[in-house]
Amino acid sequence: MMELDQLAGLVALTDIEGIGDSRAYELFQAFDSISELSSQPMSAFSEFHYVDSQTHAELQTLDSKQGTHLEAFEAYLDDGIVPIGIEDGRYPEALRSQHAPLVLYASGETDRLTDSLVSVSGSRETNSVGCKWIKELSSELARAGRTVVSGGALGADTAAHRGALDATGATIVVLGTGLNVAYPPENAELFAEIVDAGGLVISHRPPPAEPNRHAFIDRNKTISALSPGLIVVATDGSGGTQAQYEIAQKQGRHVFVPPHETDITPAEGIDEIRADSSTSTIRSSGALIDDLETLEADLSSDNPKEDADVDSTQTQFGEWS
Repeated sequence: MMELDQLAGLVALTDIEGIGDSRAYELFQAFDSISELSSQPMSAFSEFHYVDSQTHAELQTLDSKQGTHLEAFEAYLDDGIVPIGIEDGRYPEALRSQHAPLVLYASGETDRLTDSLVSVSGSRETNSVGCKWIKELSSELARAGRTVVSGGALGADTAAHRGALDATGATIVVLGTGLNVAYPPENAELFAEIVDAGGLVISHRPPPAEPNRHAFIDRNKTISALSPGLIVVATDGSGGTQAQYEIAQKQGRHVFVPPHETDITPAEGIDEIRADSSTSTIRSSGALIDDLETLEADLSSDNPKEDADVDSTQTQFGEWS
């Protein structure tokens, strides 16, 4: 487990202008400790082009910044919020190999992060047919041992979380806000139910953080990165769900969609996604689970495929009801 003071020092590095998560982790790995890093002469940073004289001066004040973050982390723990650092054993390897946020703030059962996961995304405007479809599918997946990951939004996300919650409680909400800022506020009670039932709510952002656009992009990266496959329920071809689909493709994650005959709307974007030969149509929960297991094996192999190869005929057996 990553020590809390180490994590505080790592996050403190990002307080320095020009140092984001990637550069902070690079510096953190280059030295034995935060105190050693902050005491180094300018010459020790010759290979780090972004460390100029001003940055170096700020590095020398890192101890006080570290102390401030450590106090905040301790207060979060008192409130039941667990900071999980990038070098913590509980941190998902799937994130470390993708965009690698330095810290996840977690409320609930952190062991959920080591479950077999499946990600879900869908429009807030998903109709009742789509919400019913993904709720039933999520319940079946949860009963089969899959933990459902989604973004906690209204519409399809809520239905997916609710389906898993009603079945086993095994679901993970990835928020774009801090954990103390339920978003959307209408789902505050749902998030509390999920934690109470043994599920998990996580965020990249400190607990008091309010909504902003970039945070939701980062949230989407995490939703699709955590699972080998992303179920896209409904989209009109624009907005957050479409962006989620594009992110999943860049990450090499396989995309699954509902059958055409389900009358789920909005469907304009789904029709476009379905036309992509790399997309699979879900005909049964059993076939979907088989596909996810194949994808997991590909991702964990020594030579993972850039775009996992799923047998498109496999999902045609059985009927979804």
